[in-house]
Amino acid sequence: MPREAEYWKPVEHDKIQCLLCPRGCVLAEGRWGICKARGNKNLSMVLPLYGQISSMAIDPVEKKPLRHFLPGSHTFSIGFWHCTMRCPFCQNWEIAHPDTEGDPDPGGLRLEPEALIHKALDSGCPSISFTYSEPCLHAEYVLDAMELARRRGLRTILVTNGCINPEPARRLLGLCDAANVDLKSDSAETYREKLGGDLETVKNFIRAAAELCHLEVTSLLVPGILDRPEQMEAIGGFLASVSKRIPLHITAYHPAYRWRAPGLGRQATEAIAKPAFGLLDTIHLALPFPY
Repeated sequence: MPREAEYWKPVEHDKIQCLLCPRGCVLAEGRWGICKARGNKNLSMVLPLYGQISSMAIDPVEKKPLRHFLPGSHTFSIGFWHCTMRCPFCQNWEIAHPDTEGDPDPGGLRLEPEALIHKALDSGCPSISFTYSEPCLHAEYVLDAMELARRRGLRTILVTNGCINPEPARRLLGLCDAANVDLKSDSAETYREKLGGDLETVKNFIRAAAELCHLEVTSLLVPGILDRPEQMEAIGGFLASVSKRIPLHITAYHPAYRWRAPGLGRQATEAIAKPAFGLLDTIHLALPFPY
């Protein structure tokens, strides 16, 4: 099922460059991007994992989290493999960063977009969510599936880190009914040095999403990454500059992947989140359970 990708261009005489995310990987023949989902085969960019699903479930829509879009409903949810970023605290690292020993293909179920939408419709859910890992990495498949979903009256949800270039971002958001975007830090340096992403790209994605679909934003409080009141004040201020009506979910981290710092307690979580409350109309604070 591999197919040729969009969002790339030839460079030099024997290499191609990926244009999907701001990393802009330049690939020689036979090489894969850092994401492991896009590669150079015969001087074309190919998608070896097109249609390959890592996870499938029916979730409450509030789990995405979305609290102001089809509240009380369930959503047919699918995930893929790999990610555009490299967060050391990844809460879904088993599917975002699988150990494939050099082979980009971790195996699993493959579904053509038509078959996926049939499953979603059969579930009886009013929506389909592209979630769990990073759906924008698989933009071509998600676009194909979203177009079919729209034709069948199925609402579409995108749960994403937002680290994707403007052209594919606007195409995806144009077919999206609702999005939840992770805003992981207020610092461009943290995004670049610790998360393998680009803050301005994510901010631009949030601006576009606010224009094109229903938008909610999530910030995960992580010790050493996002753990100070002034950081949440900066995040709240940025979102308010886009729209004070954007709901913000402030959620609690648990130790995972390569980040073993203990989780923040309830009092610390409330204190860190407090400055954002005066800046936005709606904030949902998910407090950690006491140990």
